[in-house]
Amino acid sequence: MRLSTLLSLILAKTPLTVSVPEGEDLDIESPKSLADIPVHHKIGDLVAEACLSAGFSERAAYGFGEFVAELVTGWSSRYSNENDVMMLDAVFGQAAYGNPARVVRLYLLPNWSALNEHIEEVQRGVAAAFERAKSL
Repeated sequence: MRLSTLLSLILAKTPLTVSVPEGEDLDIESPKSLADIPVHHKIGDLVAEACLSAGFSERAAYGFGEFVAELVTGWSSRYSNENDVMMLDAVFGQAAYGNPARVVRLYLLPNWSALNEHIEEVQRGVAAAFERAKSL
């Protein structure tokens, strides 16, 4: 799966458009390949840039970018915004699964087909976190 495809899928219920520069659209063979620190950085930066372009404050943009990167890769935030990311995780869990303590990490999926089993919840949770991030 291409990184651009994955980001489009999980952000589908938000108005956010993330552009992956030509030549940087990684071909990710399996979900376990997502647990790579450079992938975390790339996702966090791409999503934060899209949020800044959409008018988010810097705190909101980087909070949401790091939330999405952690959701995908499992790696914690690079910045000192862990409280923002944890709050967005709780919003995600409540919206996706009815439980603020429940999260999912895409790198733990056994294969890309398994994403289909979770995509509706992931999209719903990401959309709720996006809305909440606006007020950071």
